[in-house]
Amino acid sequence: MRQAEKPAFWMAGLAMALFAADVTAGAFFRAAFLSDVAQALLLALSCGFFVAGLLLIEAKVKPGETSIMNGEEETR
Repeated sequence: MRQAEKPAFWMAGLAMALFAADVTAGAFFRAAFLSDVAQALLLALSCGFFVAGLLLIEAKVKPGETSIMNGEEETR
């Protein structure tokens, strides 16, 4: 993985961890610290950063090459 994509995946992971912590706190301790709207926005933010990271990886691939790391062909 290249350096340009790492911050996007780190931000996605951080947002997802915060979301998971809020859901876990609400489920087990009834102490959720985010509202429903904030949870939805945080989940959307996490998904957005993850997709941005994937798009950055795909943007770096030269025409005619594949983005698969081990060189196998993509099957459809």
